[in-house]
Amino acid sequence: MPPNPTAGDGERRYNARLAVPHYQDIFDGWARASAAVRERARARLDIAYGPHAAERLDLFLPEGRPRGTLVYIHGGYWRSLDKSDASLVAPPFTAAGYAVAVVNYALCPAVDVETIVAQVRRAAAWLASHHAQWDAPPARLFACGHSAGGHLAAMLLATEPVVAAAICISALYDLRPLLDVPSVMDATRFTPRSAAALSPALWRPLTGTRLLTALGGNENPGFREQCDTIRLHWRDVHAGHIECPGHDHFSILDELTRADGAIATATLRLMQSFDLPRSP
Repeated sequence: MPPNPTAGDGERRYNARLAVPHYQDIFDGWARASAAVRERARARLDIAYGPHAAERLDLFLPEGRPRGTLVYIHGGYWRSLDKSDASLVAPPFTAAGYAVAVVNYALCPAVDVETIVAQVRRAAAWLASHHAQWDAPPARLFACGHSAGGHLAAMLLATEPVVAAAICISALYDLRPLLDVPSVMDATRFTPRSAAALSPALWRPLTGTRLLTALGGNENPGFREQCDTIRLHWRDVHAGHIECPGHDHFSILDELTRADGAIATATLRLMQSFDLPRSP
């Protein structure tokens, strides 16, 4: 088979690790910070939400009764990273009175992305039906994800009525361009049909939902194209966009994990707009 002439351009547009050579240092920092959070947080770890060994979540709780639950889904192009790398997202939200569920899922190539979507949907359904276990109000959930996790959060917004809003950071919404990215295809094995079927941009978001998008100023061009696509296709539910100048595809998470970060601030404002009740 002759080489794919678009493969090099696909990598340039979508391979964030090429654009950020020190990505492993960033990942290691996430892991260290997350371990520190787990040591001091009010947490229930490795809760099973389904039968697969990977179907586990970590739940971080505020001091009082939760105002609601933020569901965080890690990135890694569906092939890498783990919930243990993502505990660092919890503190700004538990401090504001919300529970945070950090969700794990099986990884490609052991499973396909369709299976992963089914797993995160199962996690959302489990959280919605078990909220009384952590005294959360019987309200809808808020999904948040980074990169491939943002794709999964958007899929929840299109398929799960229990999800009120999604906060998608440097996310993927139309998977068809990834057919020309060998580093992604090696693990995911998308076909033209599966890439289209798993593209939230080609779905309709559920009525009454809201979408918040965020993007770094130094992203690969493909991620900016993706953001433009979803803002157009889901314009009826798009509630705002956070542009983060100076941030790349990975450092943008600083704006979520800091209490005064632009994404954390906008996310809390969006969640609070649903007027979830608090105990007296």
